[in-house]
Amino acid sequence: MTRLEALFSADKIVRDQYTTLAARIAQENTALQVLESRLADAVGAEARRKALQAERNDTYGRVFDAIINEQNALASLYEPLMARLAASSGTLKKLSFSVRRIADVESWGTIAEEELLDRRKAGPFYGRGSLIKAAIQELKAAWETGSAPEVQEAMTSFMEKYSKDLLTHAPYVQSQQTEFRAWSKQFAHWLFGTDHLTVRYEISYDGVDIRKLSPGTRGIVLLLLYLALDDADDRPLIIDQPEENLDPKSVFDELVSLFIAAKAKRQVIMVTHNANLVINTDADQIIVAASGPNVDGGLPPITYISGGLENEEIRQSVCEILEGGTTAFQERARRLRVRLDR
Repeated sequence: MTRLEALFSADKIVRDQYTTLAARIAQENTALQVLESRLADAVGAEARRKALQAERNDTYGRVFDAIINEQNALASLYEPLMARLAASSGTLKKLSFSVRRIADVESWGTIAEEELLDRRKAGPFYGRGSLIKAAIQELKAAWETGSAPEVQEAMTSFMEKYSKDLLTHAPYVQSQQTEFRAWSKQFAHWLFGTDHLTVRYEISYDGVDIRKLSPGTRGIVLLLLYLALDDADDRPLIIDQPEENLDPKSVFDELVSLFIAAKAKRQVIMVTHNANLVINTDADQIIVAASGPNVDGGLPPITYISGGLENEEIRQSVCEILEGGTTAFQERARRLRVRLDR
């Protein structure tokens, strides 16, 4: 029995050792399969990487071809208007129209600085704004004015110059394979993204972008543009308070000649509080509205008188409304050869 017990114990030890060995063999086989898979993946990896990079660059160029085609299509669409403005005279000549690409480098760089790069690490992109400054110097001009090949060349040059520095500021080291690969994908999507690019058409007045003008001057520009677009339209034109937010000089300098030219082709009906505008545009018919005192339980009465400036009652009403009294009215009276008794 002692001999049998010894044999049984030895057999159990062997079985345990066999089980442990079999588990180790299974682990090693699994590790071997992983290594074989990585080895197969590594074979030709450099060639595949270069091919994928070339494909990415070609795609980037095709995207810019589409953006440039959009820009050219808009320019072609508005070319008749631009030609009309260039050939016009007087106030309309101050208008200009352009179609151009806008690259918002600040928003593009801010995404990387805030979300993709660790700016705490020592390097050329330490701190806020350094990446944006480099992009303005290296990429902005190509993005906004370059052809597709020029944009590709600028991006290639940018990567050759700064790729190592950008990797220095990566939030993960390359030994953290899973995290680093995920970050690399996000980084590539950002680097070759085009969301920061827009094709914008701009209206300028006397060399200033319309968005930077005062509300009154902007209103003049839009009115000028409307009249330029509808140059052949002979339907009546109704305008409500075109002088709003304008100083008297701008009213005379900009609007008077505009309406005189417009009324030669169409009927212009204008609501205004500015009697200077009425007089100097040689209005043929004037309707003066007056509001009476409030009535209990009702609206105040409104009365109207109408007629031409040759009508004495109309002249008196206009003079009462006119800023500066009768002085501005004298010029109109002189042209009409009307004697002013009042």
